[in-house]
Amino acid sequence: MKHKSRLSKQQESDKFRQLARDHWNVELGECVKASQNHTFLVNNGTGERFVLRVTPDPNDKRSESIELEVALLEYLYEHKLPVCRAIQSSITSSAIVRSDGSLILCLFRFATGEPIVYTDWTWITNREIVIGLGRWFARLHQLTRRFVQEQPVLAARARYWTTIHDGILASVEVDEHDKKLISDPAYFGIIHGDVIASNYYWDSTMKLPCVYDWDELQQSWFLYDLSAPIWGVIILEKAGSPIDQSVVPQANSELYTTWLIDGYQSDGDKSIVDRAALQRMITIRRELYKRFCRQALAELSIEHPVAQFCKFMADFFDNEEK
Repeated sequence: MKHKSRLSKQQESDKFRQLARDHWNVELGECVKASQNHTFLVNNGTGERFVLRVTPDPNDKRSESIELEVALLEYLYEHKLPVCRAIQSSITSSAIVRSDGSLILCLFRFATGEPIVYTDWTWITNREIVIGLGRWFARLHQLTRRFVQEQPVLAARARYWTTIHDGILASVEVDEHDKKLISDPAYFGIIHGDVIASNYYWDSTMKLPCVYDWDELQQSWFLYDLSAPIWGVIILEKAGSPIDQSVVPQANSELYTTWLIDGYQSDGDKSIVDRAALQRMITIRRELYKRFCRQALAELSIEHPVAQFCKFMADFFDNEEK
């Protein structure tokens, strides 16, 4: 989890700014996310927007998975799934730029559509949006199954689900039914891994979300993908808003799950969702948040951008387990 830079924040920003200019002729803007990666808004002076992601990789463990991510995004884009593809460097003609051997930079196109306003709760109460998200998941999983068949060597680079976040789920208990499905490509394959409200825009013209932030791309159960947004609604329902701890009466995880499944089952190969299996995936998702947030609080300063959220989640788990 930890990554300590030898540069000051200002030195880092200056360095990233120059790399963005050199490789893509764009100007670095605001840092919008600073956790395991740093994510910056970027523009090219014509009003077109981009996102620059800087991934610490001091031990050279991320190159292969990021190469897969870039190739898969291009594949999904070519097959009309709304995603934010990466842009090649004008110097190297690669969409992946390494700096000093310890950082990986990627520039992505900005999402289409409109941002999700988290606290207006439309993303959980508007049936069309939830159905659209379910349809997007279905198309993603159809396409990643095809991608695995067409490019098996590249697809094999996807990190296994137990290795994400430094192996925090390596010891989690898995039901025997789910263990058996790991070898079945109809149920287990490449997923996004982190489709939450902050990781997509809503494109009303396509009636689909445009999903970004693929840093947790992984090999896992397809239903584990669906567990991410469902878990977000469960937290709102049980604990309130992580922003101000206020009650969210609009949060109805059962209705949200039904709509999401309806969308998932309505598209493409009309996969039937096993509700019991989905519930087991939600249980694993819960364990991810519990372990990650507790470990983060032990490592991070209280001023860190994710510390407040992790404190909220840790308090929730503590209260639930009393």
